[in-house]
Amino acid sequence: METITDTPDTSTTQRPAGRAGQGQGGGQGGTTYLEGNRQKPQPRRSTSTATQRLEAGIASRAGAAQRGPSLSAGFSDPVQQLQDELSSDRITNLRADAAEQFIANLEIPNRGDMWVPGYRIITDQLARETGMSSMEDDPFPDIPLEEEQPATGAVDGNIIASFVDGVTGIQKNDVLNVCLIAELAANARFARATQPVEWTNHYGTVLMNLAWVVPSLRFANLHTTAQRFTIDQVILKLVRNFLTGDEIAVLTDTMEAMKALESDDRRFTIFERNAKSQSAGNFQVDSVGTSADGTLSMKLGAYAFDTNTTVTNVLWFSFSGNSTSLKTTKSTFVLNEEVYARIRDAVVDKLGNRALDYIGGLELGD
Repeated sequence: METITDTPDTSTTQRPAGRAGQGQGGGQGGTTYLEGNRQKPQPRRSTSTATQRLEAGIASRAGAAQRGPSLSAGFSDPVQQLQDELSSDRITNLRADAAEQFIANLEIPNRGDMWVPGYRIITDQLARETGMSSMEDDPFPDIPLEEEQPATGAVDGNIIASFVDGVTGIQKNDVLNVCLIAELAANARFARATQPVEWTNHYGTVLMNLAWVVPSLRFANLHTTAQRFTIDQVILKLVRNFLTGDEIAVLTDTMEAMKALESDDRRFTIFERNAKSQSAGNFQVDSVGTSADGTLSMKLGAYAFDTNTTVTNVLWFSFSGNSTSLKTTKSTFVLNEEVYARIRDAVVDKLGNRALDYIGGLELGD
């Protein structure tokens, strides 16, 4: 039976310059063997020490681009940090103000520098007025955005995202928009296919500055005993101990929806063009959902490969186990929705109509 192992990627992983007691929640290390009614979160009261740590963390994020994302000092769990943030109006205001300034200064590619499939000239204002600024091919256009939606999927640049039951349309659009702006910012700094570790660290750093609580990211090299493999098989093995049964089911349906697309479908083209170059690639397969207390989380799975042949149809391409290097990282991010509500318009304004050319919905089978 095929076996896949992962070992820490010590040669390329960028780890943050941590301080004593700094949590590294969500990082992946060691060796793993793999055989084939919503309620608002009720945060605990923030202590003055915790508040000081969060304030120091916000102040230090300006230099985080070189180190990668991390939790604030003293926190080992993203939900714990989120609860402390939500318990302090001062922290909420500090994060929102810092995020607005971060967006204003954020470098993303100019429209004139981009070629994207299916590009159409449409004004930013018209895109927003017609509700097209976030996603085309929406499987549920008739459900009000503030209501919970059935499970669905989406393509978002080099991301395939699955959304479990109960995520609202607003939350779905928020996740897709902010992830896209982080992708574009990472594209402006690093070569996506050939610098996947640096690219993903910058991607996570942007999200950390835009209302997400993001642990540090540690890549691991994957090794397989199989002579040939497909990445969809690798993904489904790696998520067994990371996602819940429902999340795995929706993720599987989402990948099947991708597999059913014609090669000239704009969503297929968007993912293929953004996920790889000729023989190297960097992409994500993420699962988004809400907890019982209403916390919105994204379970990120990032994958990077390098091989000696031209790759087509990334997820189902038959790779050689002997001539392909594959690395991955996985982590759970949580969104501070109070902060994001304050910066939502700034994110949409920064994106302009780019979402039309990078995002498309996927309807899942019954």
